[in-house]
Amino acid sequence: MHQPTPRMLWIVIAIGVVAGITLTIATDLMEEGLKTSPFEALRWNDDTPEVRIQRVWYRPVAIQGVDVDDVLAFCKKQYGSRLQKRFSEDLPAAMKAMGHRLPERVDLKLARLDDGVEVTLTDVPSTRSNRMAIWTANRKARNGNRNTIYPQSSRIREGQPRISGQISRENALADLAELKERLDDQFAYRNLRDIDLQAELERIQQSLGDEVTIKELTWQLHELMMTFGDGHASVRSDDMEPYGMYTPFLLEDASDGVVAFMPDRRGFLDARRPYILAIDGYPIEDLIEAVRPMIAAGSPQLVRSRALRYLRFNQLVTRMLLGVRQTCCDITCTLATGPQDPEPVDIQIEWAGKRPIYGQWPRMESEIIDGTIGYLRIEEMDDRLVQRIQRDMDAYRDTEGLIIDVRGNGGGTRLPLITLAGYLLGPDESPWVGNVARYRLSDQFEPDHLNARYMYRADDPRWSDAQRQAITTLASQFTPEWDDPEGFSRWHYLVLDRTGSDSEYFYDRPIVILSDANCFSATDIFLGALSGRPNITLMGSASGGGSARSQPFTLPNSGIEIRCASMASFRPDGRLYDGRGVEVDIEVFPEPHDLLSSGHDSVLDAAVKHIRSK
Repeated sequence: MHQPTPRMLWIVIAIGVVAGITLTIATDLMEEGLKTSPFEALRWNDDTPEVRIQRVWYRPVAIQGVDVDDVLAFCKKQYGSRLQKRFSEDLPAAMKAMGHRLPERVDLKLARLDDGVEVTLTDVPSTRSNRMAIWTANRKARNGNRNTIYPQSSRIREGQPRISGQISRENALADLAELKERLDDQFAYRNLRDIDLQAELERIQQSLGDEVTIKELTWQLHELMMTFGDGHASVRSDDMEPYGMYTPFLLEDASDGVVAFMPDRRGFLDARRPYILAIDGYPIEDLIEAVRPMIAAGSPQLVRSRALRYLRFNQLVTRMLLGVRQTCCDITCTLATGPQDPEPVDIQIEWAGKRPIYGQWPRMESEIIDGTIGYLRIEEMDDRLVQRIQRDMDAYRDTEGLIIDVRGNGGGTRLPLITLAGYLLGPDESPWVGNVARYRLSDQFEPDHLNARYMYRADDPRWSDAQRQAITTLASQFTPEWDDPEGFSRWHYLVLDRTGSDSEYFYDRPIVILSDANCFSATDIFLGALSGRPNITLMGSASGGGSARSQPFTLPNSGIEIRCASMASFRPDGRLYDGRGVEVDIEVFPEPHDLLSSGHDSVLDAAVKHIRSK
């Protein structure tokens, strides 16, 4: 059905008047244009919506700059018991009633359910087919009296046959052949590690029966893709749902061990014993090792950070990796006052039916500390932060030092780095290269494949003379630690320079940048590009390590989606981001209370002390 034009609406109105029909017909047609959704699927976890976009499940945080909590509160007040229906099926109309217009392409802030990392997706299309799929699923769910809302498969919307939970061995083998062909063609890190892909695929083939369960095939391919060392790699399918219940607490590394704390961050699992030594009798370190095959073989800090997040699915861990099937409704946690506590205590608590979410941490806003030190919080790499960075930097002109906090920043875009770099270049300093990369020469990628990363070849006409000279100087001494030029493009460069903004000035005082293992992707580039610059000190702990320009493809028979790196990305000194991360100049780990909303911030205190010492 075509969207109604204004002329069509006036015709309907005229006919309505003549026939004695009310003008609600025209209103209904106008409302038809509001029956869209940016979500491919939507389900409810108690009162919290969870949404699917490009096969990835998220908890929505903000929609077009409007907090989802505010939208839900409005829907509850306005529609009462129909809150879930109105939010899932009539989101544009509900937001319009709030005074916010939802455009055809929407900006979304989301928390990924797999690991709690917050991301921002821009220009997500809000379509009628999405809304229709959700409406259909809601209807089926209500008829079945279920709480979880699953839409029809996107393949149904496209007129293709629905893929069931099983496929034939023949179709599974065809998918494995397709996987190898696509990895050989477009996977940048295909040969980074000594992985015999053919042998691994043959091993999977031998495990297949006459009928292949998509869920099990998904897990096998997931484990295979994790071995290549690509931190962005993922394998997903509609059938890949976590097993069992969840831990009702979160886990994070602190100075002396792993800390267990409540998801609202108001306290520890045990007020006097913050450290957790074991779960159901399995030492934490053994569980981390057990879950390692399910995590990208990246840097040690990335593996450890993701493993602790994976342990929320403790029943999944013990069932799939340790061969133990949970039979008890309780979970036993061994807690201690510290790693050397001679008398740790076991407590039993109930499993949770809802996955605990990490969210952004620390939850701080930019400010001036004690009137002398600027604190710039960048919680995500988002193009929309540019104006805020410029505003904050203007307020920090007369400060004695600057702390830039990117802890917990899972990545996004590079524009915040480009914006901030303009303030860090002295009047007599030249531009510098912040990132070097090349991408796979696949027919799936356009020649300007890295333009979205602000990376161009050395001979690109858009470079200024000074920028081209920076590239020439860097290229003359650039030696990548790993290189497989066959099938790759020529080198591309990210050059950082003054932006020419009227608000820009040279900030020439000491700067400390705070990072941790949850910094990833564009935040790795941020840290790597600024590491070693004059007056800049990196503090905290090393970043996770990842830079990929990841691209998806779907296996035709199983519907399994594979994401893998299309570019090999390096720091200016030749070191890869994946598998390494960016080290810090001064290592400072958080104390247990730093993880609580009422706690202090030991890492920030160390940064303040460092700047004052300068």
